[in-house]
Amino acid sequence: MKLVVKGARIVSPSEIAENDILIENGLIKKIAKDIKDPSAKTLDARGKYALPGFIDMHTHLRTPGREDEETIETGSRAAVKGGFTTILCMPNTEPAIDNYEIALRIRKEAEKIGLLDIFPVGAITKQRQGKELSEFGQLKKAGCLALSDDGSPVEDPSLLRKALEYAKLFDLLIISHCEDLSLSGGGILRESELTAKSGFSYIPEIAESVIVAREIELARFLEAKIHLAHISTNRSIELIKRAKKDAIRVSAESCPHYFSLSLEDIAKNFDSNYKVNPPIGTKEDRQAICKALASDIIDCIATDHAPHTFLEKEGTFYEAAFGMIGLETAFALSLRLVKERIINLEKLADKLSYAPSRILGLSDRGLIEEGRRADIAIVDLDKTWTLTEEKISSKSKNTPFLNQAFEGCVEYTLYKGKIVYKYTDDHIR
Repeated sequence: MKLVVKGARIVSPSEIAENDILIENGLIKKIAKDIKDPSAKTLDARGKYALPGFIDMHTHLRTPGREDEETIETGSRAAVKGGFTTILCMPNTEPAIDNYEIALRIRKEAEKIGLLDIFPVGAITKQRQGKELSEFGQLKKAGCLALSDDGSPVEDPSLLRKALEYAKLFDLLIISHCEDLSLSGGGILRESELTAKSGFSYIPEIAESVIVAREIELARFLEAKIHLAHISTNRSIELIKRAKKDAIRVSAESCPHYFSLSLEDIAKNFDSNYKVNPPIGTKEDRQAICKALASDIIDCIATDHAPHTFLEKEGTFYEAAFGMIGLETAFALSLRLVKERIINLEKLADKLSYAPSRILGLSDRGLIEEGRRADIAIVDLDKTWTLTEEKISSKSKNTPFLNQAFEGCVEYTLYKGKIVYKYTDDHIR
């Protein structure tokens, strides 16, 4: 199995260089000018950019239990269409991914589909109830790289301390859902002038930042590592910045909807597809997230892909479920940061690929280098396309970006050297 990717502008966190890429047996064998190998197939990537396959640390595949919203297969198809070659799926399923059998089932089904790597995130506590720790060793054995009760925080700080200490033994990353339920309970929008005018129940920014501060202090005290999910507020960023200055082992993610949207967008029509948790913030929050990505206070971009059925989103803003899909729009939305000169393309490759690989300890991917896995997204920075419902690969269609035009598209996705997605015929193999 040989493939030569011809003339790609290869993007790494440090540079962009035009070269050919020789792929053999799923690995990058050689990177050089004008590679000739008559036994290899050729993929013409001249004028295109090659980025390391994207790694999403925060995806909801709804399996098991809610396959009406998403399945491992439909989620896989959406992921490779978006340029992702590795994703982590969250455990707020029915039942929760809190044991060896469920976690292994997800790994095995993903391997059978064969479009990308899917690593389940095990639940920190049994049934995500926040009372008793799951069997971390068994979850690690089943293929989990991280643990989270995502969708809910671990409310008891003493229990979270035990989880952080226990996770150290198995080299598992704790991913925290930063939400104080006593402060956010019942709210649907970020506390602001908009909630005052509309009368909607609100979620104050401190519902996030209070837990961010707690997690940072626990990580400092225990000398443990912790990852903070879907950061959405300026105040949280200030706390993370201080923690990193103090060399506390904290990493953080934000999502395209938090650096692309603000409350002003919601105020236009109160489309229920804007309803997410944590809620979309103010214009100042959005600007702070952009700056934090540029300065590496926020380490990586994750999608928080959260599929819901039409019925779950068709009601009023108040009644609708929280969440939007994001795997298929993440690259184009993130590319706007480059187009607006907030970050450069090299930094984007870091946020979507190298940083998550580093945080997760996946040393075989995240960079286009000789010897690494041939997980590659080949993109056209200028091609325009429109997100239409019939072209969405996800089983759910809940996105506020429906029928919007985007600039920048994934042309090919290579997973272990195999072309698993090709844009020209919108074909997933």
